[in-house]
Amino acid sequence: MVERQRTLWSGWADLAAEPWRTTLALLALCAVVYLPGVVRLPAVDRTEIIWAETTRDMVARGDWTDPRYGDTVHQYRPIGTFWAQGVSRWIAGDAHDRDIVVYRIPSFLAVTLAVLALFWLGRGLVSPETALVASVLFAVAPLTVLVSQLAIAEGLSLLPATVAMLALARIYSNDEEPIGTVLLFWAAVGVGMLINALLVPILVLATVIALYIFDRDWCWLKRLNPVIGVPIALLIASPWIYVRVHQDGTAFSGLSMREVLAALGGAQDMKLRAFPGTFVLALLLGFIPGTMLIGTAFKRFWAERDQRLQRFLIAWVIGYLIYLELLSSKPGTYMVQTMFPALALGVAIIVTREHGAGKKPEWSGFWIWPTALSALPLALFAAVYLFVGQLPSIPALVLIAVIASLFIWTGQLGREGQLRRWAAVGTAAVGLLGLTLLGVVLPGIDKIWPAQMIARAIAACPKDRAVLVGFREPSGRFLLSIPPERQTPEALAADVTAKRPGLAIVEDRWAKRTNWTLQSKSQDRMPQPTGCVSGYNVMRGCSVHFRIYSPNPAEPCAIPAEFACSEKTAPIGFEKSASCD
Repeated sequence: MVERQRTLWSGWADLAAEPWRTTLALLALCAVVYLPGVVRLPAVDRTEIIWAETTRDMVARGDWTDPRYGDTVHQYRPIGTFWAQGVSRWIAGDAHDRDIVVYRIPSFLAVTLAVLALFWLGRGLVSPETALVASVLFAVAPLTVLVSQLAIAEGLSLLPATVAMLALARIYSNDEEPIGTVLLFWAAVGVGMLINALLVPILVLATVIALYIFDRDWCWLKRLNPVIGVPIALLIASPWIYVRVHQDGTAFSGLSMREVLAALGGAQDMKLRAFPGTFVLALLLGFIPGTMLIGTAFKRFWAERDQRLQRFLIAWVIGYLIYLELLSSKPGTYMVQTMFPALALGVAIIVTREHGAGKKPEWSGFWIWPTALSALPLALFAAVYLFVGQLPSIPALVLIAVIASLFIWTGQLGREGQLRRWAAVGTAAVGLLGLTLLGVVLPGIDKIWPAQMIARAIAACPKDRAVLVGFREPSGRFLLSIPPERQTPEALAADVTAKRPGLAIVEDRWAKRTNWTLQSKSQDRMPQPTGCVSGYNVMRGCSVHFRIYSPNPAEPCAIPAEFACSEKTAPIGFEKSASCD
């Protein structure tokens, strides 16, 4: 019986005892959880596609110091992310320049390396077992999985943010930390600025200020050797300023003070201020299953705040969270991941302190009846399928049932105080949740990817003079290779007038305007469509219905049978709606 008890909670320690075997296990975990979504998830409007299309165009023009989306200069987006994606695109070759997977590879690699960094650098702060548990919880957290899937700066910047903060934690906690850790810290700060502006320096500064409130002492900062470190960081980050001067003449010229501050805080920006508590909510929902023990960790660490590591972890989370809630205009789903390594370490410390079964931890989320925990994944998947009015496939149903069962099991293990087993099963539950949602369910719902559907419909058609009217999302430009100047009725009318019409895709709300433009320019009307596509524009929240017109109606290009026109798929007289304009 004693041996069985030992086995139940020693598996983590056994795996962590051999670092390179642990590294392979973490690599396998990241590959299994992340790659299905990276490969299968269609290109996501709008931010991801703008990044990818900007990089594609930059490489195509051969000007690696002038990233721009059409005529839009990205004054608030540092060059490092474009370079990372550009290298991936260059290696993949011209044949894959519109394959979104190519532009996601840097994010996938960076997030995976961040998980490994938490294990390797965390071993200098906690036991190898604790570092392993923390790395796994960090890896499968839903918002960590999200940024690993998308071609955006936040996935790449998670690596330097994690490295910089863990190096800073070691320098703060250890009076004799070697100079290599100090140099690693400053290098990570520089790379962070090159990739995502001042996101990493702001994270560091917020943590340092919170530590000063605890300690009333700045002396430990001398161990950072800023006289050597600051020039290193600025040298690494300098290409961003060079690019700004190259594009603007004077860096950030033409931006208001608010726009400059927004640019310095990171690549993403929202048009409106988020409501109070947005970032707290994103943190709690985005860090499951570790969320269940955040309360326990905070309670115990607050009582132990005389210990350096505990103080640092509290300062890491509270300092940056206060900054985000008070000053940031960034999306919560992209910004809170930089606090997850601290949360993961805190939760992992609680997990590895427990030995075998015991009572549920205080201030934990395990007061919830285990069966009720299945409501979270079931509600998530139900909301997706109800939204699109579609039934799940058999494989999806099986996966969802397994996920719900694992959630129930994690709740039961937590109530019994079997925290190591809870961490193992919780990792499986949430990892499978992310894999299923992003790698199976969403890619399997065609109607929410209208550009992808159009691309399939016109795969056999000539596209050299294609026109797309009524769909102005970036995916139309990236996936279909149709620039903005070819997305108007006037472009179609000019082709008809010049007797060189090409393939035309017209959204029903624009049918009357397109016919009117044709009649006023050439006395022609649109012929009978050869195919129809119906979908849903998630970005604008409305249904869209497209008719496809072959360049030669007498010999139309082959359209797959699934896109044959009918009254259902292409309603006549669909009234124009401002919500999709």
